[in-house]
Amino acid sequence: MALLKLERFADAAHSCSQALAIDSTSVKALWRRGTAYYSLGQFAKAQHDFNCGLALEPTNTALLTELEKTKKALESAAASKAQLPRSGRGIAAPIASSAPQPMSVPQSPQDFERAWREHASVPARLYEYLKMVPIVRLPSLFRASLESAHIADITNALEHGYQTHKDFDLVFKVLSALPSIDRFSLALLFTDDKVKERIHHLLKQLATEKDVDAALLTNEYR
Repeated sequence: MALLKLERFADAAHSCSQALAIDSTSVKALWRRGTAYYSLGQFAKAQHDFNCGLALEPTNTALLTELEKTKKALESAAASKAQLPRSGRGIAAPIASSAPQPMSVPQSPQDFERAWREHASVPARLYEYLKMVPIVRLPSLFRASLESAHIADITNALEHGYQTHKDFDLVFKVLSALPSIDRFSLALLFTDDKVKERIHHLLKQLATEKDVDAALLTNEYR
C-alpha cells in the first residue's frame, strides 16, 4: 500500500506479483496490483486482476467499484482510438514504430515480460521466441502474472508453428507446461471458449498425427 501512496505504481505492481507468486489467491494483492495497473494506464491488466479477485470474492465492493471504473476507462480508450485523425484518402495516418529488438534468452522475469510485449502481437515472432525460451523455465518466468491474454497469444503462436512448420513438439511441450504455472486455473477461467476450442483442435491434431495420448492434457483446458 505504501508504494501506491507514493505513486510508485510500477514498483507496486511488481511487489504484488511477488506476493501472488507465493499466494495466488490473495485478493488484497490482486486488488492492489489492479489498482497499480490502472494508474499506469494498463486497463486490460487491471480488469483481469479485478475479475480474478471477484472470482474469489464475488461481493467485494472495492473490487466491484474498481472494475466498473476500469471498464469505463477501457471504453473511453477505445472511443479515443476510433477517433484518431485520418489521412486524406480515409486511411489512418501511419504511426512510427521501432523495429523489434533481437531475440535473446530471458535472464529474468522482467526480461521475459519486456520481450513478450515486443513479440506477442505477431504470432510468427512469438513462436520463434517460445522456441528460444527453455520450456521448463516458463513457470518461473511467468510467476503469478499469467493471464487469459497470454493463453490467447500462445495459442496464436502454436497455431502458426503447427500450420507453418508442423512443430508438434513445441505444441506439446508448451501446452504441457502451462498448467503448472501459478494462476493457470484463474487465467483459463477467463479465457474465451473459442480459444479453448482452438487448443483442443491442436491437441486433437497432435493425437492424430503423432499418436500421442492427449486426453489428460485436453482435460486441463476444459
